[in-house]
Amino acid sequence: MENILEKRYEKRGSLPPCRLNKDDVLKLAALIQETFSKAEVESYFRVSTNIDDTRVFSNSLEKFLNQPDLSPKFHDLTFMMEGWQEKTRFDKAILLDFSKYSVQLNVEGIDPVWVYDQYHKVAKFLKDKMAWYWPLINLERFLILGITTVLISNIIISRQQYLDKFILLILWIFLVFFDTRKVWPYSCIYLKNKWSLFERENIAMVVLFGAILGTMIGGTILPLLKGRLYPGAP
Repeated sequence: MENILEKRYEKRGSLPPCRLNKDDVLKLAALIQETFSKAEVESYFRVSTNIDDTRVFSNSLEKFLNQPDLSPKFHDLTFMMEGWQEKTRFDKAILLDFSKYSVQLNVEGIDPVWVYDQYHKVAKFLKDKMAWYWPLINLERFLILGITTVLISNIIISRQQYLDKFILLILWIFLVFFDTRKVWPYSCIYLKNKWSLFERENIAMVVLFGAILGTMIGGTILPLLKGRLYPGAP
């Protein structure tokens, strides 16, 4: 009896933070479904999210997005699409998972060309929808190091001013101990087509960098200039 060795190819990875509105979600679903037959889409497509403590599934994206319990802004969303060449033979699959903490894409199939092509199509689409605050997420550790350096510099340079040191300490505690993905999540899905300038992540970013810039000027740069211009001044 001849043994048949089958191969299944897989490409998976983490994608950058992204922001999607309702139109983007519809286009993304169409992109995921485009190489599957109508019968496969009707039978094996699934979209899901968490509402409170319940996982909600649907095979219709339109009905899913129009359900009354769905928040106008949410972070948890999963697309799952499978294809079957025969009734009992797995052919290909796409799993795309959004959350506050990551965006994960997994593409599997027996055709390596299809696997890599679909992965890069979806990844490119989401890269074009990258959240504007992505540098903060990627460089958060360096930001913490920078705040620590500025805080130490302020303590050494100016021992008589305490407000700037207190503000920097609060920022440092916030970045180290607070779950910043609650403010700047990896994924934001909006059931509207326009962003607002007064959203939480925008305001938090302005406050964060405004406080850092203000304390650097008031607690480091000005004391240094004062010391050079007026040596021996308190």
